[in-house]
Amino acid sequence: MELYSKSIPRENIIMLLMSGGIIVFNLIGFIVSYFVWKEYSKDSDFIKENGRRLLNFHISFVIYEIIAGILIFVIVGAILMPIVTIAYIVMTVIGMIRYGSHRDYKYSLTFDFIK
Repeated sequence: MELYSKSIPRENIIMLLMSGGIIVFNLIGFIVSYFVWKEYSKDSDFIKENGRRLLNFHISFVIYEIIAGILIFVIVGAILMPIVTIAYIVMTVIGMIRYGSHRDYKYSLTFDFIK
Protein backbone atom coordinates (compact mmCIF):
# COMPACT_ATOMS: atom_id res chain seq x y z
CA MET A 1 0.00 0.00 0.00
CA GLU A 2 1.32 3.38 -0.93
CA LEU A 3 1.19 6.17 1.61
CA TYR A 4 -0.98 9.08 0.61
CA SER A 5 -0.89 12.56 2.11
CA LYS A 6 -4.68 13.06 2.05
CA SER A 7 -7.00 10.40 3.37
CA ILE A 8 -10.62 9.96 4.46
CA PRO A 9 -12.37 7.22 6.46
CA ARG A 10 -13.73 4.25 4.50
CA GLU A 11 -12.04 5.16 1.23
CA ASN A 12 -11.64 1.45 0.43
CA ILE A 13 -15.44 1.03 0.71
CA ILE A 14 -15.96 3.95 -1.68
CA MET A 15 -13.61 2.33 -4.21
CA LEU A 16 -15.40 -1.02 -3.83
CA LEU A 17 -18.74 0.64 -4.52
CA MET A 18 -17.35 2.48 -7.53
CA SER A 19 -15.92 -0.67 -9.14
CA GLY A 20 -18.98 -2.74 -8.22
CA GLY A 21 -21.30 -0.10 -9.65
CA ILE A 22 -19.44 -0.08 -12.94
CA ILE A 23 -19.45 -3.85 -13.35
CA VAL A 24 -23.13 -4.23 -12.39
CA PHE A 25 -24.73 -1.13 -13.93
CA ASN A 26 -22.18 -0.46 -16.71
CA LEU A 27 -22.96 2.98 -18.23
CA ILE A 28 -25.02 4.31 -15.33
CA GLY A 29 -22.47 2.89 -12.88
CA PHE A 30 -19.69 4.58 -14.82
CA ILE A 31 -21.44 7.95 -14.71
CA VAL A 32 -22.16 7.66 -10.99
CA SER A 33 -18.60 6.47 -10.31
CA TYR A 34 -17.21 9.42 -12.26
CA PHE A 35 -19.13 11.91 -10.12
CA VAL A 36 -18.23 10.08 -6.91
CA TRP A 37 -14.58 10.12 -8.00
CA LYS A 38 -14.73 13.85 -8.78
CA GLU A 39 -16.23 14.56 -5.35
CA TYR A 40 -14.00 12.37 -3.17
CA SER A 41 -10.75 12.81 -5.10
CA LYS A 42 -10.44 16.24 -3.49
CA ASP A 43 -10.20 14.67 -0.04
CA SER A 44 -8.41 11.38 -0.71
CA ASP A 45 -5.30 10.68 -2.75
CA PHE A 46 -6.14 6.94 -2.67
CA ILE A 47 -9.49 7.57 -4.37
CA LYS A 48 -7.97 10.13 -6.71
CA GLU A 49 -5.33 7.74 -8.05
CA ASN A 50 -7.22 4.45 -7.99
CA GLY A 51 -10.49 5.99 -9.19
CA ARG A 52 -8.67 7.47 -12.17
CA ARG A 53 -7.19 4.05 -12.95
CA LEU A 54 -10.62 2.41 -12.61
CA LEU A 55 -12.31 4.89 -14.95
CA ASN A 56 -9.51 4.62 -17.53
CA PHE A 57 -9.75 0.82 -17.32
CA HIS A 58 -13.47 0.88 -18.00
CA ILE A 59 -13.16 3.28 -20.95
CA SER A 60 -10.37 1.14 -22.45
CA PHE A 61 -12.38 -2.05 -22.18
CA VAL A 62 -15.48 -0.47 -23.69
CA ILE A 63 -13.31 0.38 -26.70
CA TYR A 64 -11.98 -3.21 -26.78
CA GLU A 65 -15.56 -4.55 -26.69
CA ILE A 66 -16.59 -2.27 -29.57
CA ILE A 67 -13.59 -3.39 -31.64
CA ALA A 68 -14.31 -7.05 -30.89
CA GLY A 69 -17.97 -6.47 -31.79
CA ILE A 70 -17.01 -4.98 -35.14
CA LEU A 71 -14.61 -7.86 -35.81
CA ILE A 72 -17.42 -10.40 -35.34
CA PHE A 73 -18.15 -9.86 -39.02
CA VAL A 74 -14.70 -11.27 -39.79
CA ILE A 75 -15.15 -14.13 -37.29
CA VAL A 76 -12.13 -13.01 -35.26
CA GLY A 77 -14.47 -11.06 -32.99
CA ALA A 78 -16.31 -14.26 -32.05
CA ILE A 79 -13.09 -15.40 -30.41
CA LEU A 80 -12.08 -11.99 -29.04
CA MET A 81 -15.43 -11.02 -27.47
CA PRO A 82 -15.48 -13.75 -24.78
CA ILE A 83 -11.77 -13.25 -24.06
CA VAL A 84 -12.21 -9.49 -23.58
CA THR A 85 -15.32 -10.00 -21.43
CA ILE A 86 -13.65 -12.58 -19.19
CA ALA A 87 -10.53 -10.41 -18.84
CA TYR A 88 -12.72 -7.43 -17.90
CA ILE A 89 -14.57 -9.37 -15.21
CA VAL A 90 -11.42 -11.01 -13.80
CA MET A 91 -9.48 -7.75 -13.60
CA THR A 92 -12.42 -5.95 -12.00
CA VAL A 93 -12.77 -8.66 -9.34
CA ILE A 94 -9.03 -8.56 -8.64
CA GLY A 95 -9.27 -4.77 -8.32
CA MET A 96 -12.19 -5.10 -5.90
CA ILE A 97 -10.23 -7.55 -3.77
CA ARG A 98 -7.27 -5.16 -3.68
CA TYR A 99 -9.50 -2.17 -2.86
CA GLY A 100 -11.19 -4.15 -0.09
CA SER A 101 -7.83 -4.54 1.62
CA HIS A 102 -6.97 -0.87 0.89
CA ARG A 103 -4.21 -1.60 -1.61
CA ASP A 104 -3.50 -0.02 -4.98
CA TYR A 105 -4.25 -1.86 -8.20
CA LYS A 106 -2.86 -0.92 -11.60
CA TYR A 107 -5.02 -2.41 -14.33
CA SER A 108 -3.36 -4.01 -17.35
CA LEU A 109 -4.10 -3.05 -20.96
CA THR A 110 -5.35 0.41 -19.99
CA PHE A 111 -4.90 3.72 -21.78
CA ASP A 112 -4.76 7.00 -19.85
CA PHE A 113 -7.78 8.97 -21.00
CA ILE A 114 -8.29 10.75 -17.67
CA LYS A 115 -5.15 12.36 -16.31
